[in-house]
Amino acid sequence: MAMGLAGLPDREWMITDAKGRKYNYDSEEEAFEELPEYGDGATVWTREVYRALFVTKSIDGWKQVPNPRA
Repeated sequence: MAMGLAGLPDREWMITDAKGRKYNYDSEEEAFEELPEYGDGATVWTREVYRALFVTKSIDGWKQVPNPRA
């Protein structure tokens, strides 16, 4: 697929709380800044995606990110 059709690579960030609810963020910094608000057991995850028109495709799936403040 040509790069113009594949879209541009991007990164998504999310917090998953202890109850399994998911919250999306625009950056790693924003996610880790908000992490304490979700209590014990909350974790930060990221994935690389390609976006084209109305389609978002993940390359490797979600991966947990270690907390740099821990």
